[in-house]
Amino acid sequence: MEKLAAGIAEGMALPQRILFPPQKICMDWQQRQRPGAGLCNLGSTCYINVILQCLTYTPPLANYLLSRDHSQLCHQQGFCMMCIMEAHVRKVLRSSANAIWPRAVVRDLKFIGEEFEPDMAGDAYEFLRCALEAMQRACLSGSSDEDISSQKTTIIHQIFGGFLKSRVTCLRCQAVSDSYKAFLHVLLDIKAPSSLNKALENFVTPKNLDGKYCLKCSKCEKKVTASKRVTVHRVPKVFTVCLERAADHTGRKISKIVEYPEYLDLRPYMSDTAGEPLLYSLYALVVHSGDTCLDGHFFCYTKASNGQWYKMDDESVDNCGIHAVLRQQAYLLFYASQCGASNDQAGSAGTYGQPGRTMSMDCQRTSARERIQSRSLQWDNDHCRWFMNSTDFNNSTGRKRKRSTPPGRDHAVKDGTASGPFNRSCQWSPVPNAAWTVCGDHRLPPVSEEEELVEKKPSTL
Repeated sequence: MEKLAAGIAEGMALPQRILFPPQKICMDWQQRQRPGAGLCNLGSTCYINVILQCLTYTPPLANYLLSRDHSQLCHQQGFCMMCIMEAHVRKVLRSSANAIWPRAVVRDLKFIGEEFEPDMAGDAYEFLRCALEAMQRACLSGSSDEDISSQKTTIIHQIFGGFLKSRVTCLRCQAVSDSYKAFLHVLLDIKAPSSLNKALENFVTPKNLDGKYCLKCSKCEKKVTASKRVTVHRVPKVFTVCLERAADHTGRKISKIVEYPEYLDLRPYMSDTAGEPLLYSLYALVVHSGDTCLDGHFFCYTKASNGQWYKMDDESVDNCGIHAVLRQQAYLLFYASQCGASNDQAGSAGTYGQPGRTMSMDCQRTSARERIQSRSLQWDNDHCRWFMNSTDFNNSTGRKRKRSTPPGRDHAVKDGTASGPFNRSCQWSPVPNAAWTVCGDHRLPPVSEEEELVEKKPSTL
């Protein structure tokens, strides 16, 4: 039974070693250029493409990957997500093609998350979660003996990671207990809120724990009604938000427009609201198009290094304005710090630290359908959980059933045409007489970079 310890807060321990110094992270693009290539859809991989594009246009991550610092020191045998991402980002941003094949990612999909298969539709948020965890594991390769606090100082946590603080207050004797939890992304309830700011306000609003959610207070020595408030205790350099659009366990979708700003101030949602604003600017977002959360199509908007916004829909990359960007039915939002906020400032008193309870870094064996359903059940049935995160909930009851084509969108491999409500086509341009690799139910061309180029770009910007 969880106890409410009077006046005792769980500390955030200092790491024994810093695996990646935060001062080495560059938040601005080191090179400015036109947008890179689009990504071919291999039948049902739009959920993969949008996350790959959003990560590619995350400036601090792209800067690091383009430096090749990881691969030069990597001794990992077999699958390494950081090496794969390094090669992918270089190919997208340095390629002269209009579109490339994300073949390496699809080939190793089962190592990123066991719930993903090339011939099945998936959820973009679940792929983001597993991709970040796979990169985290790659950064820890050879460092398994590091203490937990040190493991939170990889390049992935230094960019995407922050800490949440949970303060539980006994409403009978006013005893207080604090605990902390690392996060790489935040899942927000949007059933009632009409904007991102209101959803964040709701997130940090104290919730009463009563009835079956009562906690035992060690001072009162009995179960009591308590108040729990979750706040952002230490901000990340990149703040990633999922607007939970699953209305219930059936996958029914919340299709309303939730307003989100181009510039976001996280200060009002901090443990310490005093101080200068903590400004973040929007640089990428993912949109889901479809009637339910279990079918449809994903596309995204990203801000390239030239400062221009682009709509990226699989192989298509089209220029657009900020007004179009801010009118979308957003699913995932990516904000980058504009005030040089590092992991050791804004409410953490200069500590790095390990919370008393940390997020799981293991991908659970559940399908995208099951994970969407479990997130909805979590909101409906367990509103007092101190941090809503899909990694804490497993609703898997058995083996998933294969589906040869994704619901709502059928990419025919043989003739390159698409059927279904989207009626779009994927470009399939293999090199004649080339050897083929079987990946799921699809046949992919071999590794050569030249064979990954679909259509040459013009030489001018």
